[in-house]
Amino acid sequence: MPAITTRGIVLRYANYRDHDRMLTLLTPGYGRVDVLSRGCRRPKSALMPASELFVTGEFVVFMQNEHATLTSCTLDDTFYPLRLDPYRLTCASYMTALCAAAVQPGENAASLYALLLKGLYYLAYDNDADALETTTAFLLLFADVNGYRPRLSRCAHCRTPLDLTNGAPFDVAAGGLCCPDCASRATYCMTLDAIKWMSETIRNGLTPQKNTGAGTLFDVLRRYVESRLETPIKVSKLLP
Repeated sequence: MPAITTRGIVLRYANYRDHDRMLTLLTPGYGRVDVLSRGCRRPKSALMPASELFVTGEFVVFMQNEHATLTSCTLDDTFYPLRLDPYRLTCASYMTALCAAAVQPGENAASLYALLLKGLYYLAYDNDADALETTTAFLLLFADVNGYRPRLSRCAHCRTPLDLTNGAPFDVAAGGLCCPDCASRATYCMTLDAIKWMSETIRNGLTPQKNTGAGTLFDVLRRYVESRLETPIKVSKLLP
């Protein structure tokens, strides 16, 4: 496989030597792809626009001896408006950092790729979308895409069907809501409105979130997701 052509999003980069960068791409078909963007930091390099955070497009990558080198890229979007709003920039950086921590080389990551692309679009171009609430919805759907959707209808410990009339406690370690008998193990109290919001978000997918108060769930879902990743995401300390 001397060369591949794939759609991708730049999740992170690191300057390398005098004029190069190492890029981490999220691709739908190949998962994480780490590539060398050779000479991209030279003033007239054609690769410079493709070697920035959040850039999405069609990347052509030359493969040799388990090393990958970027040869060209047709840009779709740079999500430039994110750079004009520090808070939205932080939310977008958190999304990409989560993806970088989760995605593995060689795996199908089409769902994660589509989720991140949509999240970046809403943060960059939908000024009416609440940044924190959109990021909170992203966290919940990120958990779902990666196979650890929180349990919302049965107790996460004993699997008893839940009466959610007055809300229910949530156990981060167990991965969901708890019944009264198991409530002593729970770490957070969830209102009925919060539970309904989570159920509707899982059902409807990522949409631009308005100021409904769902952003209060951010810290719970952040702790839940990062506990499953088994790694803290530093940029999350700047939120909410």
